[in-house]
Amino acid sequence: MKSLAGANPDAKPDYRSQALTELNKIEQKVILLNEMLENVDTEGNEKFVSGDAYDASLPVCWGYITY
Repeated sequence: MKSLAGANPDAKPDYRSQALTELNKIEQKVILLNEMLENVDTEGNEKFVSGDAYDASLPVCWGYITY
């Protein structure tokens, strides 16, 4: 059997650790978004506008939600 230069067929990616890393990133973004939403001052006329931090982080969180 031929072997390619630099190929290591015995080395397999650790999908579990990769998945846990991605889940941790998502969790941190959700926590940040939750904290930002809890601190909204609606009585002080704070409004959501296009391009603000809420607008930037919400699609990241919605991208991982499946129905």
